[in-house]
Amino acid sequence: MEILFFAVVASLAFANGANDNFKGVATLWGGGDLSYLQAWFVANVATLFGAVVAVYLGGEVAKTFSGKGVVGQDVLESYAFAMAFAAGAAGTVFLATILRYPISTTHSILGSLAGAGVALAAGGAMGEVNLQPLINKGAVPLLMSPLMAAGLTYALWKIGCVVFKSADIKARVERLSKPLHILSGSAVCFSRAVNDTPKIASIALLGGAAGVSHITVYASIGIVMTLGGVLFVRRIAEVMSQKITKMSSNEGLTGNLVTAFLVIIASKMGLAVSTTHVSVGALFGIGLENGNVDKRKMVEIVLSWVLTLPIAFGLAFTFAKILSAMV
Repeated sequence: MEILFFAVVASLAFANGANDNFKGVATLWGGGDLSYLQAWFVANVATLFGAVVAVYLGGEVAKTFSGKGVVGQDVLESYAFAMAFAAGAAGTVFLATILRYPISTTHSILGSLAGAGVALAAGGAMGEVNLQPLINKGAVPLLMSPLMAAGLTYALWKIGCVVFKSADIKARVERLSKPLHILSGSAVCFSRAVNDTPKIASIALLGGAAGVSHITVYASIGIVMTLGGVLFVRRIAEVMSQKITKMSSNEGLTGNLVTAFLVIIASKMGLAVSTTHVSVGALFGIGLENGNVDKRKMVEIVLSWVLTLPIAFGLAFTFAKILSAMV
């Protein structure tokens, strides 16, 4: 049973890497500073490093997704809950990746946690599950973060346009733009791994990894997450870099700075923001500023975000019911 459970958790980490690893460097490829392969390399190295460092920085995020305070202790300790929790999230992210939609693993995990909890709580009644912690530290940040990212990116770029009107200052900035852009992309990938690894680790710890050192759990998740990005990231990379908006290198740098700032701050505060929502929000801010946003693609992406939570909830609920009937 444990082997099957860890295989499902590994599939979630793999799907997470395939859907999320490239998001931090999307502007590097889209803005022309790096080729696809160069951006791919930066993304995966930064992701692996962030996953290992997450053991020291991601404690508060892990607590949010541990299920404690959301469902009762008897539900937390059940195999059906841990398995359904992992399977619901993994299935949702895999489906989105195959369909080329950059969705939030965070959103998927939240929906799956709620679905598995509701299915296994006494009588299956919604009132048996305390969703308030998920709303406070999960749903609200998820809703606000893309709006904040879009607004901050738009404002920061407008301010920069005023500050850098001087030809001399603009020339100096142009010389630093590419290395800063690469650094910012690395920072986004790193911070994304710091924020996402604890979420997946919290599920692994529910299902029997409690006796394993945290650094082993986090490093293992990081390796599988990186492997997902190495093998299967191209679908999402094309959407993020080419389909949402056209951008210059400097516009991409601005978006990355905003994304890295918001995700790192959220990780430290234990807020469950989605790097996907933040980075896409930043790209939308760029598109609003330069008038090149693909509104149809944005509508499709936002619709996929709306559907993420109910799909994850439904999958986890169904898995939990099936598993509990088999035990």
